[in-house]
Amino acid sequence: MKALHVMLISIGLFFVSCADLKKDDQMKRIGQLKQRIDQIEQKRKANEIDTLMAMKVSTNAVEIRIKTYLILDTINLVLGKKMDAYKIMRRNLKPLGKQNSQLKNALKEEAQVLKSLKLDINNGSGSREKYESYILFEKNKINQIQVLLDEYLKLKRETLKTYHELHPELNQFSIELIRKNNLQQQ
Repeated sequence: MKALHVMLISIGLFFVSCADLKKDDQMKRIGQLKQRIDQIEQKRKANEIDTLMAMKVSTNAVEIRIKTYLILDTINLVLGKKMDAYKIMRRNLKPLGKQNSQLKNALKEEAQVLKSLKLDINNGSGSREKYESYILFEKNKINQIQVLLDEYLKLKRETLKTYHELHPELNQFSIELIRKNNLQQQ
C-alpha cells in the first residue's frame, strides 16, 4: 500500500515538474516577445518625425504660392516633374503621421496583452492547454507590427528624401514668384 502511495506521489510530482518546465519555457518566450516589442518601440520612437506638422504647413504654403503666382505660357517639363514629386511627397505626410500613431497604439496594446498572458501563465489561470496557441498568435501579431514598422520606415525614407531634395528649391522659387508678382503690380 505504501508503495502505491509513493508511486502515485512520484507520478504526480513528475507531471507537476513537467508542467513547471513548460511554464518556464512559456514565460521565457513571452519575455522574448516583450523584448521584441520594446525593440520595435525604440525604433519607432527613433524614427518619429517631430516636425511633421511644420512640414505639412510649409509644403502646403509652397504649393499654394506656386499655384497662385505661377503663370506659364509654355510647359516647363522639369518643373512639372518636380511639382508632381513634391505633391506626392506632401500627400504622404498625413499617412506617415497616421502610421506612426497606429504603430504606437498597436505596440501599447500588444505590451498589455503580453503582460496579461504572462500573468495568466504564471498563475495557471485560463485554459492552460491553449497557452501555446496564444503565444504563437501573439508572435504572429508582433511579426505584423514589424511589417508595419518596415513599411513606415520605407515611406518615411522616400518622403524625407524628396522633401530634402525639392523643398528648398521650390520654396525659394515660390518666394521669387511672390516678389515678381509684387513688382509687376507696383
